[in-house]
Amino acid sequence: MAPSLPKGCFITFEGPELAGKSTQINRLAATLTAAGHQVLCTREPGGTVVGERLRDLVKHLTGPEAPCSEAELFIFAASRVQLMRQRLLPHLAAGGVVLCDRYADSTTAYQGYGRGVDLALIAGLNATATTGRWPDLTLLLDLTPEAAERRRPGRAEALGSGAPRDRFEEEAAAFHARVRAGYLTLAAAEPARWRTLNADQPEATLAEAVAREVQHALARLR
Repeated sequence: MAPSLPKGCFITFEGPELAGKSTQINRLAATLTAAGHQVLCTREPGGTVVGERLRDLVKHLTGPEAPCSEAELFIFAASRVQLMRQRLLPHLAAGGVVLCDRYADSTTAYQGYGRGVDLALIAGLNATATTGRWPDLTLLLDLTPEAAERRRPGRAEALGSGAPRDRFEEEAAAFHARVRAGYLTLAAAEPARWRTLNADQPEATLAEAVAREVQHALARLR
């Protein structure tokens, strides 16, 4: 059993649609669990009963009744603070490792850079919704919109014809380009926390790069 970490270890995975975040989280979770760490895998929005209901609303309600940009912002914030209070903070306090598929940086990238919502407004709301707890390590799985588009047929086939539509995956290429530019801006502004990895490489190769960065982070926290 690996020793618990004094303040836990909070790792987030960020990136555009189809970057392979959930796949890499699952691989990393298996590696860390085998090493004796207590690992909690979760996602945003989601991770709680409240969050999962909000997730369905914000991702799958399409058409004229779909949430507007500002409503998206507040839905994500509500899901986030529920997740923090109910799941993440207790797990971290016990010295465990949290692997989260998206976090507050997604809100800045998608609603800020993608939708054009005021960045100062987002920063203030994120400060409250995160309870001031930011990740110890954020892994940006960087993928160009062109590479993501090549993956789309495989994604559709894996989900099946009955899967609900995803509002964000269906956005125009220009939106996804703005989101990616936002992510790269955030990563450049805070290099101590962010690590940018090329997601357009073999899954196993990317997993090795993820594992190296996480081991460095764990060593620092010990």
